[in-house]
Amino acid sequence: MAKINNTIPSRFHNLSDIALADEIGRVDAIVKAAEAEPKALKDEFKARGLTDVAGDAFTVTATEQIAGRLDAKAVREFLGPTYVRFETAVVSTVIRIKAANRTLAVAA
Repeated sequence: MAKINNTIPSRFHNLSDIALADEIGRVDAIVKAAEAEPKALKDEFKARGLTDVAGDAFTVTATEQIAGRLDAKAVREFLGPTYVRFETAVVSTVIRIKAANRTLAVAA
């Protein structure tokens, strides 16, 4: 019996590899700019020493919190070679984006 393959193509299926790379770079630049703005605003909020401000649409609060972090280097030094028994390999795909260094042709 024939198997029905009902795969739906992604919304990017019509992009060439080159166009896909350019689109990733374009969207990444937008995201980085969008992430920078709230960080700058939050830094200003902290610099002013504000803790609780109610605006017309939003309330913003700032509180301190303490988070515990494991010092992996110290644990390695403490356990020595036995440290590897507790290590787990993780495979991940990293996508790096950098601007292409190309000269664009300009119409005369």
